[in-house]
Amino acid sequence: MNANIEQLTVALETIATNLKTNFYPNESAISTGVILRVLHLLGWDTYSPDFVWPEYGAGGWVDFALCFPEKRPAVFIEVKQAGKLIGADKQLFDYAFHEGVPFAVLSDGKTWGFYLPGEQGSFEERRVYKLDLLERTPKESAEKLIRYLEFERIKAGKALGDARADHKDQSRRSLSKQTIPKAWKELVEGEDPSIVEKIASEVEAKCGVRPIVDDVMEFLNGLGIPRLSPAPQPPPLPIPQRTGHAPALNSSQSQRGYQVNNSFVPCKTGVEVMIGVLTTLASADSTFAERCHAHEGNVGRVRTYIAPTRAELYPGRDDLEEFSWEFAHGWYVATNLSNNMKAKVIRMAFQVASLTENLNARFQL
Repeated sequence: MNANIEQLTVALETIATNLKTNFYPNESAISTGVILRVLHLLGWDTYSPDFVWPEYGAGGWVDFALCFPEKRPAVFIEVKQAGKLIGADKQLFDYAFHEGVPFAVLSDGKTWGFYLPGEQGSFEERRVYKLDLLERTPKESAEKLIRYLEFERIKAGKALGDARADHKDQSRRSLSKQTIPKAWKELVEGEDPSIVEKIASEVEAKCGVRPIVDDVMEFLNGLGIPRLSPAPQPPPLPIPQRTGHAPALNSSQSQRGYQVNNSFVPCKTGVEVMIGVLTTLASADSTFAERCHAHEGNVGRVRTYIAPTRAELYPGRDDLEEFSWEFAHGWYVATNLSNNMKAKVIRMAFQVASLTENLNARFQL
């Protein structure tokens, strides 16, 4: 049957929402909840091993072989857990070479790499397209999945033909080149501190002294990239004592800190401002953290900002869990956030606590 793009789009929207909350914790869950669900909507008989052959033997075990004619693999699909894709392309290519399969897909549920193993070049150069379900709209994702994996298109040879044509299309290089500035801007503005860590580690390797985060940020700012806010581990923050009264709330005040009702608390960093707001509000309401966790504003592009575990803050990236802070018993907030994202978290906290910015609450990062 032909794929129904409307049904597939709706399903991909749900899958994208689930991916943001680490709903699929392992390869088995990704295979069942994402891969097989998508294949079914692309017209594949996922109940018949004649067409969708799980654990196909090819000098190793391929997670899925899409077969046409029956029992003859046309596409290999290898599934990996989030964060485990590195190096998996070589394994997948070995399987494809062993069986003479012309098209291969590597996916962790979120990203889908479509490859022509028989072409020349590096693994990346043999990749036709890389689809990120959280970067593209559900409709755009549906269109790409139909183009390369719809059963009727595989059956007619159109999918493979289009993949080969796309691989040779030099206009793709022009498009990717134009997108480099946008990708760089989003990388250094984003929520992952890995780029700063890589620069700092490289500097330390070359001169023996590790630069502070602010110096790295100043360098990036000098490249014309919007300045990132540093994300150091802040010192312990005591619950502020309301011993004084600040002047009437005034959005023009520029001192870094926060004010809830009448008490203004000065802070040294933007991270302290965010943690101070959360600590103050959580100390006054035992349900505050849980309500923040359930709030729609708590879900970002790839993760949540407030969660009961550090692992939920950084799905598949246990190396980043140190960039978090327990602001209430059993509740954590991510700290490697840009100023824009910290402001988003603070405004969400105000909303959950029924506070109005510049009326009975304010902050300055």
